[in-house]
Amino acid sequence: MRAQRLPARDLQFWRDQMLNAILSVALVLGTLTAIPSVLMAIRDSLYSIVLIDVLAISWLFVLWRGHFLSFSAKSWNFLFIVYGVGVFFLFKVGPVSQIYLMAVPVLTALLLGLRSAVFVLVLNAVTLISVGYAFDIDLQFDRYHDQPFLRWIIITLNFTFISSVITVSCAVLLRRLEESLRKQLQISLSLQEEQNSLKKANEELRLISAAVENLNDMVMITDNNLQEDGPHLVFVNKAFERSTGYSRAEAIGRNLEMLYGPNSDIHEVHRIRSAMSTRHAIRSEIISYTKSQEEFWLEVDIRPINDQQGKCTHYVAIERDITDRKKAELDIYRLAFFDVLTGLPNRRLLRDRMGVQLANAQRTGNYSAVLFIDLDHFKTINDARGHATGDLLLVEVASRLNQLLREVDTVARIGGDEFVVLVDSLDPHIEVAGKLALTIAEKIRHALSQDFILNGQVYSSSCSIGVSLMPKAVQKADDLLRESDTAMYRAKSAGRNQIAFFEGNMQIEVEQRLTLERDLAKALEQNELQMVMQAQVNKDAQAVGAELLMRWNSKTRGMVSPALFIPLAEESGLIVKIGDWVLSEACTILKRLHANGFQFPLSINVSPKQFRQKDFVEKVRSILEQHQVSGEYLIFEVTEGLFIDNLPETISRMNILADLGIRFSIDDFGTGYSSLNYLKRLPLYELKIDKSFVQDVPGDANGMAIVVSILSMAKQFGLKVVAEGVETIEQANYLIENDCDSMQGFLYSRPTAPDVWIANQVPSAA
Repeated sequence: MRAQRLPARDLQFWRDQMLNAILSVALVLGTLTAIPSVLMAIRDSLYSIVLIDVLAISWLFVLWRGHFLSFSAKSWNFLFIVYGVGVFFLFKVGPVSQIYLMAVPVLTALLLGLRSAVFVLVLNAVTLISVGYAFDIDLQFDRYHDQPFLRWIIITLNFTFISSVITVSCAVLLRRLEESLRKQLQISLSLQEEQNSLKKANEELRLISAAVENLNDMVMITDNNLQEDGPHLVFVNKAFERSTGYSRAEAIGRNLEMLYGPNSDIHEVHRIRSAMSTRHAIRSEIISYTKSQEEFWLEVDIRPINDQQGKCTHYVAIERDITDRKKAELDIYRLAFFDVLTGLPNRRLLRDRMGVQLANAQRTGNYSAVLFIDLDHFKTINDARGHATGDLLLVEVASRLNQLLREVDTVARIGGDEFVVLVDSLDPHIEVAGKLALTIAEKIRHALSQDFILNGQVYSSSCSIGVSLMPKAVQKADDLLRESDTAMYRAKSAGRNQIAFFEGNMQIEVEQRLTLERDLAKALEQNELQMVMQAQVNKDAQAVGAELLMRWNSKTRGMVSPALFIPLAEESGLIVKIGDWVLSEACTILKRLHANGFQFPLSINVSPKQFRQKDFVEKVRSILEQHQVSGEYLIFEVTEGLFIDNLPETISRMNILADLGIRFSIDDFGTGYSSLNYLKRLPLYELKIDKSFVQDVPGDANGMAIVVSILSMAKQFGLKVVAEGVETIEQANYLIENDCDSMQGFLYSRPTAPDVWIANQVPSAA
């Protein structure tokens, strides 16, 4: 019973327990056996038996209670007691001694093993044959009394045979039991190690599970079923529930695409599907949706999970909410590439898109267009109403432009009141593309010319638009901006609220213009400007007046046409300085004419810009006084454009000059504005019929009608008339027949230097 409770993990402990059990049983049973034996021995006066029994029991007790001896020592002591008792009984009792002697090898095999048991078997055999034969012990074996040695040989052999069979059987049984116990011990140790490993693995699994559950990143695991709307979710952690609003029960069994929505990039979705179908890992960033359909950005990292055979069994998806990061990236991107006020692309992004569009146009052959838009008189609104109102106007302009254009087109604000529109893929034919670009530009011009309502106030505006087409040879993005900008300035110079296309020679013309403007500024200092005069004659071909015309004989350019440098002087503002010089030269020429007997007046051209100078009247008065010339001999030729703006101030200034004796002539009459209201309000002296009308007479009925109408109207208003561009006798005769006061043209006189003209003329009375 005690043996059943022995722990199989320790064989030596098992042997110790077995020895203690044998000693306990031997002590108890030996004591019970010794009591009657001792009593009988006392009765029969066999005191040696009493002594042996008492000594054996006492020795057993010492071995049972003693802990100072080793297992081997205890075992040999116990075996010696049994052996001693057996030998003693061999002398005193006889056959019963063989029981004790037979027990010794069996117990030895049990306690110490087969090798020690064989030694004891040999010891028993030697003891029997030597002791039995030497002392002629009677074992009640009646045969072979005459041969005692043979008799003991037979007894020993039989005893040894039986004893050996029992001992070996017991030893083999114990050996097998020991091996079984050892195997059980190994199995037990192996199971214990497995249990420890399993416990450790369970602990790691518990920690991993706890870590996954408490991660801030979402963790999802799916099966590998790519069919039937798979793969399907088999696990989600708490972060998934917090971020998406779906519970675990709602998510399990559904597809990863439950998180996708209308703004999710379909290309990224297909890329994720493709990677999973080929068992590849993939990383992606995609817009996702919560259960309540709120958008958020996810960084997705999906990897296959393979078993020991390398077969994919599941997929794990680690997803991180990167909405804040994306917002920060978008803010940085907007600051770098978009205008803060209007939200439109800025110059930097526009250049990038223009580069892409230019490359695309060069590859496909489809023409695109760049429209450079500048608001007219924006500075006036900005200065008068403040920058806040100006900003509102810019925002409204951006809104209107966005509404007019397609999604593939680009509207950008590159600074101030300048906007650029990039129109994509118009047409492969340049003529058609040009017409389409013009149509778009006209829509923009019309839209921006409509009234703007800002803070309850109505504001009017307009724009000038320059258009450049691409692609052209070796054209770059900067070239496109420069070309369209140049075209825009051409539109402004044409009177604003206009559309102008960039021409191939326009850039060269602009560069020449800049050089010409610089040279013109130096022309006065270098005495390159000079005045020539063209006589105005009456019907008798006598000079009754003359117009002074300016010529520029450049040292580097030669003769420069007035049609080229006069408009340049107007636009650059040099006309004011040049006009002062012309007035002074006119006074000098008048004095020379008077000195040579010519008393007719001289006409000089006065530009609107010069006339509107605040100190113009004072300059005229000062120059007349300086040269001591009367204003009666000066006629200021002005164009009808002078009367467009601020007519009351213009009339007032003309009246002051008229008081100085200066008379006024309207140059190129009939080619400008149609209103004749100013004729009765202005202090005018004469009208000049433009040569474009004179050239049509007398062959053209319309031309003749215009000339006759001007002559008739002039008579009604009491104005003199000078006809310009008279080149044929037929033209002169027609004008004379219709009472034209004077004529001017190549028929009578070419523009000539005053000294040359004076030398070739005969003075006549005025």
